[in-house]
Amino acid sequence: MNSITLTILAIIGFAVSFYLHYTKAYNKKIYCISKHDCDAVVKSKYGKTFGIENTLFGMLYYLMIFAYGIAILFDRNLFKPNIIYYFIVGSSAASVLYSIYLTGVQAFVLKKWCDYCIVSSITSVLVLVVLVA
Repeated sequence: MNSITLTILAIIGFAVSFYLHYTKAYNKKIYCISKHDCDAVVKSKYGKTFGIENTLFGMLYYLMIFAYGIAILFDRNLFKPNIIYYFIVGSSAASVLYSIYLTGVQAFVLKKWCDYCIVSSITSVLVLVVLVA
């Protein structure tokens, strides 16, 4: 597992989640690079899970991955045989599954796309790949 790659991915994911959270919290327009309607996706009813913004879950998840990446930077085997490692991998798998669900919502329900959501989904998949590699 490459802890530097994991840390960089966590920073990217956190930045995307933070940007979406900031724009939503302060009712600012989200600027999508591809000219899609990111606002319609992020501000839809699917932008919350159990009444909590998905962006908050994303920031918490990527912060956890960042902390884990920094910790294993100093000792690669620190959490390998530990339940913490399995919790991190399980959380990453759950993140990937939920990202697949939300991508499906964009494609088949909303029929609108959010560039940042796609970047976050790809980042989530890459985190899982780095963790299990």
